[in-house]
Amino acid sequence: MRSDPPSPQATGTGVADRAAVAPRRRSPGTVLASTSLGTLLVILLTSGLNIASPAIRSTFDAGDTAIGWVLSGYTLAFAMLSLTGGALTDRFGARRIFLTGLGVFALAGLVAAAAPTVAVVVAGTFGEGMGAALVLPSALALIQSAYRDRPERLSWAIGIWAGANALGAALGPVLCGALVSVSSWRAMFLAVAVLAVLFALVGRPVLPLLRGAGARLDLPGLLVMVVLLGLVAFLAHDWRALPPAVLAAGAVAVCAAVRLFGRVERRSSAPMLPLGQLRDVPFSANAVVTVVGTAAFFGTLYITSMGFQDELGMTPFQAGLALLPLAGGNIVSALAAGRIIGRLGVRGAMILGSVLVAAVLAVLPPLFDRYGALVAPLVLLGAGWGLLVPTTSAAGLARARRGKEGVASGVTAGGRELGAALAAAILLPLGVRAGIWGAALAGVVSLAVVVLGVRVHDRTA
Repeated sequence: MRSDPPSPQATGTGVADRAAVAPRRRSPGTVLASTSLGTLLVILLTSGLNIASPAIRSTFDAGDTAIGWVLSGYTLAFAMLSLTGGALTDRFGARRIFLTGLGVFALAGLVAAAAPTVAVVVAGTFGEGMGAALVLPSALALIQSAYRDRPERLSWAIGIWAGANALGAALGPVLCGALVSVSSWRAMFLAVAVLAVLFALVGRPVLPLLRGAGARLDLPGLLVMVVLLGLVAFLAHDWRALPPAVLAAGAVAVCAAVRLFGRVERRSSAPMLPLGQLRDVPFSANAVVTVVGTAAFFGTLYITSMGFQDELGMTPFQAGLALLPLAGGNIVSALAAGRIIGRLGVRGAMILGSVLVAAVLAVLPPLFDRYGALVAPLVLLGAGWGLLVPTTSAAGLARARRGKEGVASGVTAGGRELGAALAAAILLPLGVRAGIWGAALAGVVSLAVVVLGVRVHDRTA
């Protein structure tokens, strides 16, 4: 009779160490390829939804608020539940959560494709965001486990994974724009649902059977965090339409939720996010950079994709093609990130990426009248973002507590999507030039936080 392996609590091991007792070992390359495909898909929709929004608005004769929620529903659910996805990864195992996330994503995509009203489209995109929130943190945990015996290759692997992020952001406007132009926005949702099922079937025999920690979930902490992030995103989305009294009450509610989260985590015997982790200044600074830097980049992505259609008269497909210079810089930079990190270190590469983002955004608004003048800045902007994705991911994992790798990945993934949601809510309504100026300010803030607060050392015990 086979004896059970020792528990993680008895041995003191974390998620990465549990890979050693997994029933089957898999090739790191196949694990990286499978997780990168899932990541590519969920990021593809983040950028592609904005291209499809005008067509959805036309189908249902919907108002700006409803269409705003089509995009924000996805990014909001993604942001709200990424930390939950990380906690579930630590509890139940990364492979199980990754495949479950793809299943939820596919089912919600079918709901959106068949939606009879814009409200059902919003429900579908919210469900897709829930699935995406399970995919990203579990993917990063799987990659870290796959390369635990080859730590010198981990930065390279994270760079490849970041390249999948970049490729997804690049393909989103092009593929979604092509589907909307040739067929309809419903075809877009159907296509991503089919791809999610296909990637799950491909990944099932490839991904290692990592065991979860077995500890109970911190359900009160999870609930308070979801409510907190939901409040922040809701207030950001509707701040222009809300009366001052409601905004003030919302701000008070956010502060109360923050205090309640701290109280819940202090009293928990197995806190989801130990307060000591949050008190680690470099970890928290990296989380801020993730949110603010993402807002700068995705705010510009949303604004330019809409501006190409509204101001320069492009079709959705043409607008997607017009974003290829940004995508090209993004992909090349992400794929080269491993070498750049090897030369400059994680923090140095993060500073370089932040400088590129802030500098490009500072000169972009006056150039928007002529597409030809935008090509070179878009390439450099993409290059900056291509460095920020792998460096913030690596910095978050480097500062993670043992056994909390999934949660640390969830903080990074959730911060990225919260930044995208805030960009859609705050920057997009400002219009092309004012919105990009706002993104430039966010880029400067992100750079300052990197310089002053981010440090990268080995993870804490």
